[in-house]
Amino acid sequence: MLEKPQIHREEQAIIGKRNHPEEYMTQTHRSKSLVTITYFGHCAFLWETAQGYRVLVDPYRNRADRYWFTRRFPDVECDLGLITHAHFDHDAADRLPGTASLLRTPGMFRQQDMTIHGVLDIHSGASGLRGMANVMFVLETGGIRFLHIGDNRADCSDSVWKSVGSIDVLLVTVDDSCHLLSYEEIDFLVDRLNPQVVIPMHYLIQGLMPVSCGLKTPDHWLNTQPNTKKLKSHSLTISSEDLPTTRQVWVFQPSPASFSAPEVEP
Repeated sequence: MLEKPQIHREEQAIIGKRNHPEEYMTQTHRSKSLVTITYFGHCAFLWETAQGYRVLVDPYRNRADRYWFTRRFPDVECDLGLITHAHFDHDAADRLPGTASLLRTPGMFRQQDMTIHGVLDIHSGASGLRGMANVMFVLETGGIRFLHIGDNRADCSDSVWKSVGSIDVLLVTVDDSCHLLSYEEIDFLVDRLNPQVVIPMHYLIQGLMPVSCGLKTPDHWLNTQPNTKKLKSHSLTISSEDLPTTRQVWVFQPSPASFSAPEVEP
């Protein structure tokens, strides 16, 4: 029962509420509080701050014995890449631009108007039992705190939750095969962190991933949620004032760039 509640060359560059979110895509106003989040499929998201700083988390790839993606990860411009752990479907560091920095470790970092807090914990399931580490990343900009959990377990220690702190938007692994987290564990995380928005990730995407990968869609879990918004776009620009007062689940469309990237064979 769950109880309630190598930085390399990159180090220099790093250390130093409305109910219809799809409406925001048509907004033309700009302010320093705006942040854009874009989905590229699986667990890969890009944040772009008001000052134009771009952070990409968990680009994906295949492995010789694991064919999970029918297309190569697309070309995505970013200033910093974050990788939560060393599994193939999260660590395509070679797909980062040559000018981008790379961060895999815990710690507190700030660049321009983005603060990043890497919190070290443990991968879910069998990988975690074998001692595999996972770094959850809290990204804060424009007054919004996002938590990307990677493939983290749900039953963290109190000290880990204290390090994470309060969260506005939770990006959590959800698929109906319960490959990483059970429905109970997902709901526990949501209840424990109490975000205003939940964004599912790490599920089967038709046209981008073969059924043979073993993942399923998140549809059954989504049907248990009282307030789900299936967005019409892969990208969303919001401010802290745009976050809903009642919790919502936002489901992004993957970027067209992901579907137009070069095909890869098994």
